[in-house]
Amino acid sequence: HTYAQSKKFVTFHPSYSYEDFVEGFRPDVTDENKSPYKLENGIFKQICIDAMDDNSNNKYVIIIDEINRGNIPKILGELITLIEKDKRKQEYSLKLTYSKDDFFVPENLIIIGTMNTADKSLMQMDDALKRRFVFEELMPDNDLLEKELKKNNVPNAEDYSKILRRINEKITGDGKNPEAMIQFRDRQIGHSYFWKLQNDDDLQKVIKYDIIPLLQDYFYGDYSKIREILSKEKDNEFSIIGKDNRTTDLVNDVLQSSKLREKLLEILQ
Repeated sequence: HTYAQSKKFVTFHPSYSYEDFVEGFRPDVTDENKSPYKLENGIFKQICIDAMDDNSNNKYVIIIDEINRGNIPKILGELITLIEKDKRKQEYSLKLTYSKDDFFVPENLIIIGTMNTADKSLMQMDDALKRRFVFEELMPDNDLLEKELKKNNVPNAEDYSKILRRINEKITGDGKNPEAMIQFRDRQIGHSYFWKLQNDDDLQKVIKYDIIPLLQDYFYGDYSKIREILSKEKDNEFSIIGKDNRTTDLVNDVLQSSKLREKLLEILQ
């Protein structure tokens, strides 16, 4: 394992720009400068400079969350070429737009982009960016979740892991429905939702405020389908989602949080 000398985090969004990421002119609020603007380095340029200046060749990492939500040509500009593996040398330097500095992306900078592919926005991702990254799919990991909960001495860790596993199995059709497996494979519930659970009260909150709204979104408000996921048999179980299509007291009443866990274990067998 290689430990990074420095890590930077940034989140892309539709209005994020080259001036934010690389370099741009920003208002100068000090009284010492006669110019109302000054040229400032963006987060990417700065970590590149830090990596270049490190003669020990330590690793530097920039993590870009929601990388597929940004306007890549607008954010990277001429640098889209420089992040390629075989272009990480000074001989491939380009002049930056504002400073006119010669600039390249050093080999010891690792660029990691994260995204959620459930909304299918991967299909709209910039093709030039796709070609420059290796993709690794991260699926729900029940073993990792159970290990983390047990490490933190969380009671009922095995129950929480089992509940998550069974919900995902039912979302993907229990292996009996190939179409569901294809359609909902990337819409399984991530183990991060259960990662910080400490007790049944936390589980109840996650079910109410995270899991059920996700299922509502996945199945377009089809409560019979949601009941099918959270039931023994289709439309025959109203303990989680009542006949009025609202969450029941098992989900709403904090005094029943332990009963909710027990019920979920029962109906998700």
